[in-house]
Amino acid sequence: MRQLDPLLHFLLRPGTDSQERLGRLLTEHAKPVIRGILRFKLTGSRHRGQEAEDLEQQVLLRVLDRLQRIGADESAIGDFRSYVAVSTYHACAEHLRSPQAQLQVDAADELLAKEADPRASILSELKQRDQLRSLWDEIRELPARQCSALLLNLRDEQGRGVVALFPLTGTATMREIAEVLGMPAERFAELWNDLPLDDASIAELLGVTRQQVINLRKSGRERLSRRLKGIF
Repeated sequence: MRQLDPLLHFLLRPGTDSQERLGRLLTEHAKPVIRGILRFKLTGSRHRGQEAEDLEQQVLLRVLDRLQRIGADESAIGDFRSYVAVSTYHACAEHLRSPQAQLQVDAADELLAKEADPRASILSELKQRDQLRSLWDEIRELPARQCSALLLNLRDEQGRGVVALFPLTGTATMREIAEVLGMPAERFAELWNDLPLDDASIAELLGVTRQQVINLRKSGRERLSRRLKGIF
């Protein structure tokens, strides 16, 4: 049976501060994940602010409903942030299937098609599960600083972060990504809503210069390019 995420253990031992801890769980761990994904998925929408607010509330209600059933069923939540990420993507998929949203998406796609680089988007490539798994396996083999410089800035050709695809596809959990980055899962969760990070922010995290971050990422990409032709 899957082990329950340690973040949720307090739900099995209700106390006088349970509601307060639940509030912190949603504010500190769920909302940053939800907002980061919504920012990525709703790119190009004219009504992005209102849509994001509505979808955030929908996801939070679903998450709350699931948390209330912790201990009452056999399916434990092994990684809370990954569960939130998948729930958010499902909510987005349902929303984008509505006729009104589809008109907005079609308009955004038409605009992007006119402006996009003629080369295949890296995002399209990463959506292929096998390629994503291969990419993840190779990233894990990179030297620590190259890995951090690459992952924390990983984006598609439109500049959108794509790290969320790892937990979405089951390739890697947020906890596993944090482990590869050499940081506590809680610290990575704090950064999630700001991904992809700019070079100055990564430099501060790694204790190096901005130019060193650029060089580290370049070396990492060159290695991946040799081993994963067609993705990098």
